[in-house]
Amino acid sequence: MPNSSSTSQANITGSETASTSYVNYVEMSAEQEYFLYELETTDSGSMGLVLRAIYDTGDVQQFARALQQRISHYDKNIQKVCSFHYQSFVDAMQELMQLKEQCQDIKDETVQIDAEIQRISQRLCAKKQEIVRYRKLMKNAKTAMDQIAVCLPVLENYAKLQELMSNKKYYQALKTLEELEHTHLALVEKYRFTQVLAKSMTPVRLEIKDKAYSEFKDFLENIKKVAGRIGKHASKDTAEQHSFGVTDAERARKIQEEARKNASNVEIEVSADGSIVKKNVSPKRYPQAQVEDDEQVSAQDLIDFTPVHRCCQIFNVLGAKEEFEQYYRQQRREQCDLVIEPSHKMNNFKHYVEYLDEIVGFFVVEDQILMTQSNLSTAAEKDKLWDNALLKIRHHLDARFGGCPDVEMMLRMKKVILLFILTMKSYGYAVAPLYELLQNFRDQYNEILVKEYCAQFERDLDKDNYTPITVNSEEEFRAVIRQFPFYKRSMEQEPFPRKFPFSRFVISAYTQAKQYLIGCLKFMDNLQLNTSAVDDTVRRCANVLLGRWAGILKSFVYKRLSMIQLVQITINLGYLEKSCESLGAFITSKTAGEEAIGTTSHQVVLSEKVFRDVRSEVEQQIDECMRSKVDEIIELSNYDWELPAAAGQASDFITDLIKFLLTTFQSFTNLPSGLAKHVCTQTCKHISQSLSDLLLSPETKAISTGALDQFSLDVMQCEMFTTRCPVVGVDPQTLSMTFADLRQLLDLVMSSDWTTFNAEYGKDHAKYLRVKASTAIVVLEKMIEYERKSTGFFGIARGDRKRLLDTIVRQLKLLEIQ
Repeated sequence: MPNSSSTSQANITGSETASTSYVNYVEMSAEQEYFLYELETTDSGSMGLVLRAIYDTGDVQQFARALQQRISHYDKNIQKVCSFHYQSFVDAMQELMQLKEQCQDIKDETVQIDAEIQRISQRLCAKKQEIVRYRKLMKNAKTAMDQIAVCLPVLENYAKLQELMSNKKYYQALKTLEELEHTHLALVEKYRFTQVLAKSMTPVRLEIKDKAYSEFKDFLENIKKVAGRIGKHASKDTAEQHSFGVTDAERARKIQEEARKNASNVEIEVSADGSIVKKNVSPKRYPQAQVEDDEQVSAQDLIDFTPVHRCCQIFNVLGAKEEFEQYYRQQRREQCDLVIEPSHKMNNFKHYVEYLDEIVGFFVVEDQILMTQSNLSTAAEKDKLWDNALLKIRHHLDARFGGCPDVEMMLRMKKVILLFILTMKSYGYAVAPLYELLQNFRDQYNEILVKEYCAQFERDLDKDNYTPITVNSEEEFRAVIRQFPFYKRSMEQEPFPRKFPFSRFVISAYTQAKQYLIGCLKFMDNLQLNTSAVDDTVRRCANVLLGRWAGILKSFVYKRLSMIQLVQITINLGYLEKSCESLGAFITSKTAGEEAIGTTSHQVVLSEKVFRDVRSEVEQQIDECMRSKVDEIIELSNYDWELPAAAGQASDFITDLIKFLLTTFQSFTNLPSGLAKHVCTQTCKHISQSLSDLLLSPETKAISTGALDQFSLDVMQCEMFTTRCPVVGVDPQTLSMTFADLRQLLDLVMSSDWTTFNAEYGKDHAKYLRVKASTAIVVLEKMIEYERKSTGFFGIARGDRKRLLDTIVRQLKLLEIQ
């Protein structure tokens, strides 16, 4: 074996080395050899003594050399031994390395085995502990089962209680709780858990109470959500019952459709014996338009009232019945306030409808609760709630809708409010204040309507052509007759074109008046007013409209209108006054039927006098217009008062004036006779006065005889016009008297009949009765001035004529003083 051989070689080498270590060297003394031996063999504790002995001998250097030699000798021996044993050493080292690896493998395997054993031990301990635990559990379970078997009814009822609570069946849970407390817990009082259960009952009661309140609040919230739908259904049912908003044509169409459906279900056959047999057949199914779910159920089906009934039962069991009743009434009052308070964005018709539908829905629910749970709400409480709500509803509607300027919007809103009234009335609520609100809205509606028709009246005034209506055919003639109640004897026999005396404005105003009355009647429909009240109200409205129109006409005539316009307006006014009777008959036919036309008892009469002031204003304007036109023409006279001789014909301005008068007076054909005669007479008087003023004007200093002759000729033309005036009914003699004052003055001056004038002055039968002395003096002085200017101062100062004229003037002045 290699290991045993290596060991033997080492032993041999060691013996040789030991033998050589004691070889004596020549150069070493015995003492040194002894010292070296002592150092090699002694222990470390005696080494100090050897070294001291070396130093004591004093031959240290020699000993150092001997020591060095011995060291060298050993080094050589070591080298020899190492050289000899080197290969064995290498082999041994290799074997050691292999041994090390094997030891490491053994160590690793040992560690793995130890770890596995540790794991298995841990699982074993765990299983042991689990077995112990399960054995304890089994023991405890058996004990618990024995105990639970005794307490099982309590636990079952408690579990049932918890299940009912989780399923929100609070009334059943409360009944189970009552049974558990009074029946089962009393049997197991010796167990401690029963005391815990008993203590937990109070929180359960409170929880049930809170849950009941919460469920009731959810019910109220649900009411708030569906109140609008409930109100919409209730209003729809009311509208169908009262045929609200359905015209006669629509009602007839529905009746025909119903009859057609019934007829389609019956088939007529002829039997074998010849008799007629009716045979019912299955009705045909026609495709119907899909309707909304809300239209397929009633108003009460839209909400479940079970929570209310359940809450009543729960609070009855809890002994808090009065508390819940007070809470219910308080919540309903608060909810009523919320429903009645309108939203801020009520800016269109839809918002008002939704607002009223929510109110209807709220009180329909209240009525339903009153019928099913009379202890929650009483009739007195319901009426009190409605009365408070009614005041707020009226206030809000009046505040938010009272200033509406739109007539159509007010009509639609009136229908909505009226449907709201009928719906609430059908549920037994008092609605009288709402009718008063509608009557207030009626006044506002009528005022808006009056303003609209007054504005249209003004527009028609502005765009009217102020010429009589001319028709060229029978169709046009009948169209005018249908629009305005006009009758003239023998007019239908007149040839075309035919002329009506009034302009298109009269037809337009009459048509607008009827439309206005129809508009008034629309709002008063279904306002619970009797026929007499409706008739009187409409007549008052008509009088208001006519009064406003009269005011517009009165303002209109103050504009600068032509004579033709003023004359036509006067004619139109006459026919508008006459149409009041027809308007009265129209009102009666609309309010009481055609058979009531002609009865006037207890009726407000349409006032024809509303146009009296306007007529006076127009007549005054006609007078002023005539005077103004006459003044304009006379201002163009430009008389030459020093004319040597007359022209032999009337002045141009007189000719123009007469032509104007003829044209204007011919247009007076359709004017009232009294007005035409009045205007004609006043115009002639004004002409006479204007000519007199022209003759007596202080600006005229001198007048020649020729100028007087020409002036007399012009006056004569005016007098001739009075004898052939075109105005029917005017007495020519009376009309010619308007120029009598001027004619007598001219005759007196031109004939110089001063003797007669002086002799008869102031007498009733005087020839110049209408001439005043002062007027004669003025004209005479102007004639004297002309003679003075034409003959010179000295010529007129001499002679008899000067003395004569002075004498006449003095006499006239004496007459003036008398």
